[in-house]
Amino acid sequence: MLLTSGCGDYQKINDRSQIIGIGVDPVPDKPDMLAFTLQVPNLEIATQQSPGLGTGGRQGGEAVPYKNFYVEATSVQSAISRAQTMYDKAFFLGNLETVVFQTGLSERDLTRVTEQLMRDETIDKLAYVVATRDSARSVLEARTNAPPATTIEAMWYNDMPQRGYTAPEKLWQFWRDAELIGREPHVPLVEATDDSIRIEGTELYFGYQPVGWLTPDDTVFYNFLAGQVRAISISIPDGNRSFDIRIVRSRAHLREVSTPHGMVLSDDIHIRANLNSTETMAQRPLTNREVERYEDIVERYVQDNCVRVLRALQSVQADTLGFGYCYLIHHPERIYEIRDHWGDAFGRARIRVTVTCRISREGNLL
Repeated sequence: MLLTSGCGDYQKINDRSQIIGIGVDPVPDKPDMLAFTLQVPNLEIATQQSPGLGTGGRQGGEAVPYKNFYVEATSVQSAISRAQTMYDKAFFLGNLETVVFQTGLSERDLTRVTEQLMRDETIDKLAYVVATRDSARSVLEARTNAPPATTIEAMWYNDMPQRGYTAPEKLWQFWRDAELIGREPHVPLVEATDDSIRIEGTELYFGYQPVGWLTPDDTVFYNFLAGQVRAISISIPDGNRSFDIRIVRSRAHLREVSTPHGMVLSDDIHIRANLNSTETMAQRPLTNREVERYEDIVERYVQDNCVRVLRALQSVQADTLGFGYCYLIHHPERIYEIRDHWGDAFGRARIRVTVTCRISREGNLL
């Protein structure tokens, strides 16, 4: 009977509250302290505000679907422990949805916070990581119908078809890329607007140090390089005219080629697309020659922009695509050279991008 008496750590669901969002900001003039924003769902839909340490919401007494706790602490766990003194429910980290980093965090601060999140076995490592130039607190205070942490997760959780203008990264992936030899992390760059959260592009990192960013349009071609474009529509310029295609799927093959003149980074991109609109407005059927011309235009347009984006990555030595990791797989004996000098080698390497496009005639009216 003693062995079947039940769980010793049983806790009522009404006594537990999930932390769904964690925001981290630097604290001016306090290099050892970090400002944490901890977000939990507001099941009572009641607004409580405090000018200092405590919970907060929107102005004007408007009901919000979340509660935020603002704490200055030296670590994630100490922040949660301190916030626990202001709430009557036990915090639970198993359903963490979003982690927001302010881009002004030092490399040291970002490293220790990421390692603390990864070391805690109770934290959900599938939470999405985003960065912001404003403050993590402002992002987690955004005016959204659902809690901001849930809104950010929902942008990618169900594999939204707009995948192409964003490059999402989960917590374990961010940590993996920061620690992996030959690959650097990246995360979506977001900001809070009047009534939503907007994606501003992609933040690039070298280790745990932010070194640059890509615009949303550049992120499209970054995803072409990575083979991650899914079901998006883009307009292809053709002189004074243009036509639209819907990308069914893209894939890429990365490889490194050693030549007497140095290393060449090669990326072969394959695109399958359907026509959404033609330059003739589909007033007549397309001929085979016209379809081939469209394919050639797409190939040149994607190739030119992918080369430009890849050179932007080289300029900040941020190999977020993983060329160095692929090279390490084939040359494991050069692990120390790649670990210590890959950033320089990646920045100096020559590049070669090839694009192959196949377009179907779907979308023709005749």
